[in-house]
Amino acid sequence: MSASPRLLHSLPQVYAAAAVRLLLPLVVLPLVASRVGAQEFGRLSFILVWASLLSMIVEGGFLAAATRLAVTADAPRRWQIARQVFTARCVLCVPAALLSMVAVAVAGHGSSHPAVDALAIAALACALGWPATWYLQATQQLNRWSRVELVVYATLMAACWLFARSVETYVALQLAASLTLAVLGWRWLLRDFVHAPGQALWHRDELRPGLRLGWTMMPVAIAGAAYSFALPAAASVQMAKTELGLYFMADRIVRAVLNAAEPVFSVVYPRIVNLFATSERAALRYSAAWAVGGAAVGVVLLALGNALWPHLEPLLLPRAGGLDVMSLRAVLLILAWLLPLLLGWKFIGYWILGSGRYDSAYRACVIVGGIVGVLGAATYGGAAGATGLALTALTVEMVVIAVAVGGVLLTRRLRASR
Repeated sequence: MSASPRLLHSLPQVYAAAAVRLLLPLVVLPLVASRVGAQEFGRLSFILVWASLLSMIVEGGFLAAATRLAVTADAPRRWQIARQVFTARCVLCVPAALLSMVAVAVAGHGSSHPAVDALAIAALACALGWPATWYLQATQQLNRWSRVELVVYATLMAACWLFARSVETYVALQLAASLTLAVLGWRWLLRDFVHAPGQALWHRDELRPGLRLGWTMMPVAIAGAAYSFALPAAASVQMAKTELGLYFMADRIVRAVLNAAEPVFSVVYPRIVNLFATSERAALRYSAAWAVGGAAVGVVLLALGNALWPHLEPLLLPRAGGLDVMSLRAVLLILAWLLPLLLGWKFIGYWILGSGRYDSAYRACVIVGGIVGVLGAATYGGAAGATGLALTALTVEMVVIAVAVGGVLLTRRLRASR
């Protein structure tokens, strides 16, 4: 069977789960906003933003670093990587929990529930950082795993519709879903390693190698979160909770559409890594073809969203929970330009990452983008409200692309001169 038929065979299953993930922010967030009001929705946004950002510490950079190693590793080596990831993540939960208290103290704006908010951020950060996606992606099992995601996310959506009438309830439901996915993912991994009976995933001797493995990409993972989570987190220091909630809803809607493409990225990335065994040029041609197609899809989605807005606005008005719907549209129009930009660029980004030859360029672009984003959000973005933060987010992504391309060209020139 050729690569294309296998790819086409796997996509329908992963897209069933992706469709439910797409509906979550589109349906649930406006519903929750209508029930709790603009101020409390801003508080919920604060919790989710900081939890998602701190989850990158727990994730530890393994989605990039461990996936790349596990793609070509044999079973014993994959088991060793699994033990390193598991042991390191157990330890990385500690700084994430401590930083949640710092986040509430610095940016909580005198929250009436500081202890509850800190606990919610810490618990969600740990749960969100634990999934075994690195292993499922490396072994190309995401198509079967998507059935589990479909059930969990559909259950979460139904539970939110029935019970999410407060910030605490929504957080508890999200935590339950995230923990379920994390536990089931690692059980799935253990099922594949029946050759290692009696061997525990936790192994103290694997802690240092695990932290060292993750550290190669942890700064990239944390900086990468800047575009979606660190920007509103930094802006939350001076941005009103209602403005934060407005930006968060617009950002989640756009990111949900972007995340709908994650199944494609997850399937294509291991293929890019394998193509480098043939030639760098073959891998680049494959990535570029996907990039052109992704950008074209992004343009269509941008135009379609703009055309459908007059029909969506009347449906959104009663569920806005006090949010300014016209301001929401303005923020969405800015952030929607991320669709063609990122749906095309991410395939090239995965080519850079999958090569193993341009790690410096990849780290540089993500870290520079993260620094620019945080500084921009903490100054102009936070002061200018939701629209200013949206412009900051768009600018940061363009900075990332420019730095990455420049880094690759510089690396190739240095290699050629040797």
